[in-house]
Amino acid sequence: MKAWSKGISIGRMDAEEIFLSTTKGMMVSFLTYGGIITGIYVPDKEGTLENVTLSFGDKKDYLENAGYLGAIIGRTAGRIKEGKFTLKEKEYTLSKNYGPNQGHGGPNGFHKKMYAHEIIEEKDRISVKLAFHAKHMEEGYPGEVQGFVTYCLTEAQELLIIYEGVSTEDTLLNLTNHCYFNLSGSFEESIKYHELMIAADVFTELDETSAPTGVLLPVENTPFDFRYMKEIGEDMAVDHPQLSIAKGYDHGFLFNKKNPVKLRLAHRFSGRVMEVETDDEAVVIYTQNYTQGQILPGGRKLKEGRAIAIEIQRLPIGDKEAFKEHSVLKVGEIYKTYTKFSFFCEEVN
Repeated sequence: MKAWSKGISIGRMDAEEIFLSTTKGMMVSFLTYGGIITGIYVPDKEGTLENVTLSFGDKKDYLENAGYLGAIIGRTAGRIKEGKFTLKEKEYTLSKNYGPNQGHGGPNGFHKKMYAHEIIEEKDRISVKLAFHAKHMEEGYPGEVQGFVTYCLTEAQELLIIYEGVSTEDTLLNLTNHCYFNLSGSFEESIKYHELMIAADVFTELDETSAPTGVLLPVENTPFDFRYMKEIGEDMAVDHPQLSIAKGYDHGFLFNKKNPVKLRLAHRFSGRVMEVETDDEAVVIYTQNYTQGQILPGGRKLKEGRAIAIEIQRLPIGDKEAFKEHSVLKVGEIYKTYTKFSFFCEEVN
């Protein structure tokens, strides 16, 4: 296994792009700016190595990063209804960037931080530990937060992400990564033809602003039932009010506790499969229902519905601060969670 890096310029920012690779050929690349994963290269059933995560053709586009491609998200992933919350009877007002709500930590969240890094080499894995610091009242959140995000690549073709954090005051912390996947290796192909399983019996209802209402709805007998493998697009044309609000899937799913594999994504023609294990509680699935016309490698313009964001996290905060307690980090506590993405090939039936 090996690691190397190169200096790059991202608009006005100087950063490093770090590369990790296994002896079997899998490679992961990411930036010290935003902790942004720029590539996850895995072989198909014929051995062809391709990038299965959405990336920009020009690195300078990561400075603004429309769509949060590959970025670390914090302090809180997802929308916070009306951009406010209370802790210890004190109300905090956050910066708003999703209409009346805050989303993904605000306009200058963790996706726009520069991260210090340390490379850690072990026998069957290689890791890079990214360090971050958030100031008291940054984007409206109380407490000074110190933490780490570790990207670890193993010889078993696994990408492990470990999140850690502590705060000087009670605050909110709910970290994720915002990679978009298309296992075909071609972002010209619709994500609708991928097959998906989510080990979840309930999903979050959204209001007209796409913020959670605080209600968890059963997936049974709805287009949101992914308890068994099915094509993502199989039920997307069904007349359902929740699909209409988001123009597709943009919903949280609360994992059940009995399945060790919480999510499985498969692409029939390449044979690529991705499985997700985590000790976190939920996932937000976003089927890239909108596009900002991002320019991909080769000068191609991104069309909608070409990738799926898989955001492993706590449930987003909804109406009347529903699910807020899931994201509260108290003084003296340590925030720590992991997500493991495993890649392999098989014949998909």
